[in-house]
Amino acid sequence: MIEYSREGILALTRELVRIPSVSHTSGENRAADLIHEMLASEAYFQKNPDFLRVLPVEAGEGGSGLDRRAVLAFVAAGAGSGEAGSEEVRAVSGLATTRTVIFNGHFDVVDTDVYGDLSEIAFDAGECTKRMTERDIPAEAREDLESGNWLFGRGVMDMKAGLALHMAYLCHMARHPEKLGVNLLFLAVPDEEGNSAGMRGALPGLCAFAREYGLDFAAAISGEPAFWTSRSEQPDGQGGDPYRIFFTGTTGKIMPMFFCVGREAHAGYSFDGVNAAALAAQTVCLMDCHPGLIDGTGADTLTPPVCLKMKDLRETYSVTLPERAVTYFNILTVSRSPREILDVCRDVAEKSLAATLERINEAGRRFQQLSGRTSSPVPQWEARVFTVQELMTRARGRSADEFAVQLRGFLAGLPSTMDEREKGIAIVDWLVSLVNIKGPAIIVGFLPPYYPQRLNLRTTEKERRLRAIMEEICGELSSSVGNVKLVECFSGIMDLSFMGFQGDAQDLHSLAENMPGWGTLFSLPMDDLLSLDVPIANMGPSGKDAHKDTERLELDYSLDVAPRMLEKLIARLSEH
Repeated sequence: MIEYSREGILALTRELVRIPSVSHTSGENRAADLIHEMLASEAYFQKNPDFLRVLPVEAGEGGSGLDRRAVLAFVAAGAGSGEAGSEEVRAVSGLATTRTVIFNGHFDVVDTDVYGDLSEIAFDAGECTKRMTERDIPAEAREDLESGNWLFGRGVMDMKAGLALHMAYLCHMARHPEKLGVNLLFLAVPDEEGNSAGMRGALPGLCAFAREYGLDFAAAISGEPAFWTSRSEQPDGQGGDPYRIFFTGTTGKIMPMFFCVGREAHAGYSFDGVNAAALAAQTVCLMDCHPGLIDGTGADTLTPPVCLKMKDLRETYSVTLPERAVTYFNILTVSRSPREILDVCRDVAEKSLAATLERINEAGRRFQQLSGRTSSPVPQWEARVFTVQELMTRARGRSADEFAVQLRGFLAGLPSTMDEREKGIAIVDWLVSLVNIKGPAIIVGFLPPYYPQRLNLRTTEKERRLRAIMEEICGELSSSVGNVKLVECFSGIMDLSFMGFQGDAQDLHSLAENMPGWGTLFSLPMDDLLSLDVPIANMGPSGKDAHKDTERLELDYSLDVAPRMLEKLIARLSEH
């Protein structure tokens, strides 16, 4: 039985941590099974079995081969677990209210390689904490360790303590639903640390459940921890005491790709061709830290685009100019749509081609002077820019059905272990050959993953209400535990990005049409995403050093303060 108490939440956290649910491993399913098993033992869900569901999350795309799943649990406000049978509670008319708060969290964790000889022990939070006394760790982590108020281990704060808190509160309210003014819907998913296949795959099931019971989502609350952040890391650079961060929005992430096609030539006759590596390098020069793509304002200004990879596609040594090369970038957004970013990328591609060809021409003129040649050694190239959508249109030609068969066959031949981004690049490489694109040219498009931005714009009553409640709670925390800050936007990426799309359908279609392998390598449930408009916030435990070997959970706050704040949040959201 899950107990909603300091001891109960801590015990559940330790039990969840013991499962090595590393992303893209069978451990994710073990975690899902445990969560489902523990909730299924509750009398409420035994009497109302339809309120506890396992949702498959990989049916819509190629998947990992693990058949991963999410767990959905629903507690209806106002009806005691022994007062209404499943048929009565199941009817929409039997719900005391349709207003519902989503509790969301992920049960996957990053690997433990950074722990070295403690790699296996990292999943035993008690033993890991003890063994940390023997390790050379940073001074701040050492101070926390010696205080006795911190628990170390993989997943303790990112984010199994948040899952434990939400599960314990959910079960507590399932025993006392008459005290609820809103329904609670708990959704635990895999793969947040990867491509968010869990959340994307769970959306259809979540939305189907909402339609089935006529639910109105008032807010979505993440159990992600309130990360401790030093003021010295903030834009003002003033330094000062560290503080915990709460948020009512999260950033978007998009990955534009530039597939560069040059012209082959012997290295001894380089002016006869165009080096694709030079095109890629020029593109990186123009795109990396592009000031026009810095998004946000004030303290919420996001870092500029960065190049995540640049390479030519030749696998063996050759004294030939590389004909194909690729580069892709990480862009964080709070305001720009995929269409807008694609337009910027197309402009960058045009400038990259122009600058590269001009540099080659200038070198050709110098070579002409030095060699005494009377004619220019550089051909007059016609440079072209294509989008992935334009490339696909060419490839389909007159027979879309035949092309679809060819594409499926090509994808089936790619190694199952191949990275999704590499598969996307391979598709574009195949398409360029299929339609015989000759350079100099650049194809622009997107690679997975994609996260929409989700901001509290104060344009709806739900948004204004949640923001006001979070401001009130953070004010209370400031006067009690101190060291808290409410920000507009979580600077990382997270699953609550998928609680609706703040744009129009054409923006999403622009993304889909320009991402190679859409529907197989990566996809979004478009209609479900567009149907949601749920304000978000975090209300969970507190901790430090996610993904590091010093990942740790702040015990007193997480086990005593966080539950009271969660109760307050739900109580305020219950008010009409």
